[in-house]
Amino acid sequence: MSYEDRGAGMGDEARGAGVGAAVARDLPQVEEEVRSRRAAAERDPATGLPGLAAALGELSALRAGAGDREGALAPAKEAARIYAELGMKRPDRFQAELAQAMGALGDRIADTGDRATAVPFAKQSVRLQRELVEEQEPGASVPALAEYLLSYAGHLAATGEAVEAVPLAEEAVGLLQRLAEEDPEAFLPRLAAALHGLGGHRATVSDTSGAVEAAREACGRLRELAAQRPGAFRPELATALDGLAGHLDKAGDVAAGLRAAEEAVALHREPAAQRPEACRPGLAAALLTLARSLASTSGPEVALPPAREAVDLLREQGDAFLPGLAHSLQALGTHLERSGDAEGAVEAFREAVALHRSLALESPGTSGASLVSALDDLTRALALTGEHAAAIEEYDETVKEFASADPATARRLGVERSAFLLRCPAPWPATGVAELVTWLDEDPEASGGADTVTVRARQALRSYGDIEAVHTAWEEETFTSVPDWLALPPETLDLVSSWMFAPNWPRSRDFWSRNADVLGGEETAVALEELAILDPHGAQRHALLRAAVLAHGVTAAYDPLILSEQLAQWLECADWKESRAYLEEHPRLLTVQPPDDTPLAHVAMLDIGRTEGLDAAYRLVEDREALQAYVERALEAGDGTALMHGGGIEGQVFRDRLASLTHAQVALVLSGGTEGFDPDDLAALRHKSDEETRARLVRETVALSARHPEPHGETWLRIIRALGGDA
Repeated sequence: MSYEDRGAGMGDEARGAGVGAAVARDLPQVEEEVRSRRAAAERDPATGLPGLAAALGELSALRAGAGDREGALAPAKEAARIYAELGMKRPDRFQAELAQAMGALGDRIADTGDRATAVPFAKQSVRLQRELVEEQEPGASVPALAEYLLSYAGHLAATGEAVEAVPLAEEAVGLLQRLAEEDPEAFLPRLAAALHGLGGHRATVSDTSGAVEAAREACGRLRELAAQRPGAFRPELATALDGLAGHLDKAGDVAAGLRAAEEAVALHREPAAQRPEACRPGLAAALLTLARSLASTSGPEVALPPAREAVDLLREQGDAFLPGLAHSLQALGTHLERSGDAEGAVEAFREAVALHRSLALESPGTSGASLVSALDDLTRALALTGEHAAAIEEYDETVKEFASADPATARRLGVERSAFLLRCPAPWPATGVAELVTWLDEDPEASGGADTVTVRARQALRSYGDIEAVHTAWEEETFTSVPDWLALPPETLDLVSSWMFAPNWPRSRDFWSRNADVLGGEETAVALEELAILDPHGAQRHALLRAAVLAHGVTAAYDPLILSEQLAQWLECADWKESRAYLEEHPRLLTVQPPDDTPLAHVAMLDIGRTEGLDAAYRLVEDREALQAYVERALEAGDGTALMHGGGIEGQVFRDRLASLTHAQVALVLSGGTEGFDPDDLAALRHKSDEETRARLVRETVALSARHPEPHGETWLRIIRALGGDA
């Protein structure tokens, strides 16, 4: 059972009053309301559609709660579509509802197993609610934004984008920390749940210290809550302690990890005794963590009782918890194997394989990795007892079983079988080498390009102890010379991989400097081609970087990358004070030409900072009157560039969207570029601004049109009319 699975239920108390929570009504009642609302919407769409959309959202939530994942999807889609259409007709309404509907639709799609498709909907929900919050519009909700950020982070992490998930979870935690300071009773539970989740996200990207920090704070918050309401929050504290124990183990603080794990188990026992069906899984997860901690501190024999208890608890939970039971059996088997009980380990692993095989056959393509892991455990344990033939038979039977049911899994298992032969006594290794060579030469999937299974087969051959025998087998089986990838030393591939996955460009540059002889050699080019199978973008980028270093030197090749990375970090500064400090620390950023998608206010800081100094630049984001004076000077001079800078700051910093868009359009006219914008867009923003601002913008534009009447007189008139002026 993964960390994410164990933590998935945490925070139910915190989210009970969450955004969009359905009213406690039963499914037939809501289905009847949907029918009634649909009839009303058909009679009068203007008044009936909002009610229909709300009822559809509630219906979707109820069906999802009842486990009807497919049935929940259609009403979620229809609710989002209705709110989108309503928002187009009334820009000043329904944005909050659309944000909630988009987030709910993403969750419903993810529930069906399509986590990748859920991501853009979650992203939209964040964008819509963030805009409301930043502009302080009706429907703005900071708690909703925090919830959408956490959901977005969860979907990203589930699709393998763990790095992108971390800052979203951190932002949500920051929002909830401020809310909890103002209203602890309402928001401390949600903050604790968010911190618990943040710990998991940080752990996924190997930020162990950050994971421990977040988990410690989550436990501290929950201790406060549990002291006030033990029944509600002791289970939550137990789950958080379980997570903290796992992070501490990874950080190497096994003693502290053991203490946290023991406390987690103790806290889980009471609710598990009172509500076994609901609370046994949490206790089982905590017992497995405790077993792992005990194995680290006292040896594998001491880990066996809690591991066995976890298995027994999950056996009682029924079919819904078979995946967790399978993983707990693997954990038990590992402890048995390390304690010297080879037969007991084989028994546990064999049962885990049977469960994973059944689950994989029920859902082809979804459980292959777990089955491969369990088979590896079983065959390793069999090999330790000398039963190599039995281990090979396990592979043979499983490959045969999946050949038609799930060919992709069968293909992967076939390669694992051949790789296993390389670890057996003679004469099996020679057979394994021949099989892998033939497979790589003839694999029908290879016509579509090499993939992760190809990489696994190549890696097995490269790592075999008798590389000369591998080369001979290749030449004799394929009648071709040994390919470059097979002649590649494994240590070179490891070194190139470490270079490619350096955490930042300065570290990458330093790594190159320490290993220039190898990275500059031809074997590195071959290694990058091999790594391109797993990470095409990263390998191509490093191949280009390598060519640049060899042609122009380390400094010339790395400087643009380091500056680009620093620019990205500057753009992520939490506030303008931090932004200025970062720019003062990295003054070379003032020489950078930022990319086209850089926020306009940041472009202004660089341009103005270059020409007038940082004092003048940052005064504009701190003082609205100073910004207005800057805009007026730009208007007087007819300086389109300066006016574009002022408009960018008006919108990004002071949330004055009408002034920002007006000055951007005026800047384009002054610069002679009247294509690519529509003055009528200003009319849709008039309601977001006060009368005084609208009148000032009209006066400014009229004055400019008088000073610069040609050749864009018609465009001036359209801008003035869109602002509500009498042109």
